[in-house]
Amino acid sequence: MMNNMSVLYKAELKKIFSKKAVWIATVLGLIIILLVGFTNLSADGAKAYVKYQEDTLTALSGQEMDAAFFEEYHRLIEKELEEHPERYENIFANDPGAVYMNASANVGMDALYDYFYNVIRDRSMIPGMTEDEFYASMRNDIEHDGLEIGCSREEIDTWLKIYDGIEKPISYSYALAYVNLLDVLFLIGWGLVLIIAIALSGVFADEKTYRTDALVLSTKNGRIPICMVKIAAGVTFAVVQTLLFLGVCFGVMFAFYGVTGWDAMIQNVIPSSPWNITIGMMVLIYVGLAVLVGIFFAVTNMILSHLTKSAVATTAIHAAIVFAGLFNVPTKLGLMAKLWQLRPTMALYYGTFCNTYMYGQLNNVQMSVIIYLSLAIIFATILVISYRRSQIESR
Repeated sequence: MMNNMSVLYKAELKKIFSKKAVWIATVLGLIIILLVGFTNLSADGAKAYVKYQEDTLTALSGQEMDAAFFEEYHRLIEKELEEHPERYENIFANDPGAVYMNASANVGMDALYDYFYNVIRDRSMIPGMTEDEFYASMRNDIEHDGLEIGCSREEIDTWLKIYDGIEKPISYSYALAYVNLLDVLFLIGWGLVLIIAIALSGVFADEKTYRTDALVLSTKNGRIPICMVKIAAGVTFAVVQTLLFLGVCFGVMFAFYGVTGWDAMIQNVIPSSPWNITIGMMVLIYVGLAVLVGIFFAVTNMILSHLTKSAVATTAIHAAIVFAGLFNVPTKLGLMAKLWQLRPTMALYYGTFCNTYMYGQLNNVQMSVIIYLSLAIIFATILVISYRRSQIESR
């Protein structure tokens, strides 16, 4: 029996991977990831400049972002302004923020400037920015962003309590690989929607289309083993595609920017995040979420394939449901708005690790895992029961 299951499983996998459309979609997805990932290589000398930034900013890595850190940053910029005043004798001379921005770029610290600007959004304040202003602004961002999405006072206070528990001053780390990773990671979610719909929409529907469903009834063990291996093969395909996309995405960023920053606090890449975790833990959570989202997409696609008996209808319904996620639900709708934030296409956005709604004692990541995993199991169970019932009805 187990040997037969293994043979069936391999046959289903082979059938999925043999579709030309699957390979075309996979290649297109990888090309998009590579194009986005290598955007910075398009300019002449970009690689050399990134290397210069890496060397400059790595020298600051490990230093605490305290008063001395900000004083040293100001000293370096003021030195640049003093030694090369001609570079800044233009309309920007009356804008201290713009002058600091340009000077930071000229000394290979524009990434550091951008980081500061993410916290203190009024760039005119950056030239005189102090340690106290920096951390106060970071805390204010957490509160402001929470109010923006309609979090309750209790939810905001919960996140502020977590943020206040982070040891300060935070140590700075060069982490450009992870900053850029966050800019392209969300593409993987949409790529999975496309590739899974193409690959799995016909897993069950093709039985009806090609009239092979009658053959299943003549097998010794009926439909249950076939249903199980189809589900296993579909889930395997989703996991493989997810890891492939993630691997290429990580590979591009790590090859270009290095892996420095893995052990740094998450605030090095998402300054307004109240989470008390490292960047490495954030990445691992993203990998887990991506795999879970892939499995969820696979199971929902397969149950639609069985129920509609049409690959075209399955693809259309799946696409309509997923792309509905492009729209936001007004915060005044309360619970509905909170649950809408957990839609799978949002799972890989950097906002996942900003201050978001709380669901009782659970944060959005914990709630996402519970929902996706539970629904995947429920849908798979319904699929098996429904598939078995159709066997009985056919007889």
